[in-house]
Amino acid sequence: MNLFYIKSEEEWQQILDDLCEALNMPTALVDAHSFVLQESGERHELCKEIRANKESLIGICAKTQKFMAKEAKETQRPVIVSCEASMSKCMIPVFSDGEFMGSVVVCGTAIPEEEISPAMIAESINRTEDEINLMIKQIPVVDQEKVAEVSNLIFEEIHSDS
Repeated sequence: MNLFYIKSEEEWQQILDDLCEALNMPTALVDAHSFVLQESGERHELCKEIRANKESLIGICAKTQKFMAKEAKETQRPVIVSCEASMSKCMIPVFSDGEFMGSVVVCGTAIPEEEISPAMIAESINRTEDEINLMIKQIPVVDQEKVAEVSNLIFEEIHSDS
């Protein structure tokens, strides 16, 4: 069994599109091994730069993803954290008969009360702090309470049929 037994590709795409629109964050449907199956939305320049570099992709994105998957499996609820670059990341786990099937991942916005450190990012992607600061200014800001509210609604929607 996989995620497409739970919902059709079109239903997943609608969930991703709705979530992307509600939070102004790119979204992805990933399988249990974090392989991306579907996406919605555009990443901002800083996320694109981080994801284009293998070391920062592993050190910033994958490191956070691994921790979140572990916690989501334990709690069986959405998990919201700051990634290693201090941007919001949310994982909405998908279960079928208690088995973790994958998740909907939402990430890449600034958090009002958290400062993004340009020095660490600049070093990890081999760019200057000035270049990073310009990219930081373009990042949408979304309140964590809104992320929690929307992700909990989506979690309930996903699991209402299963």
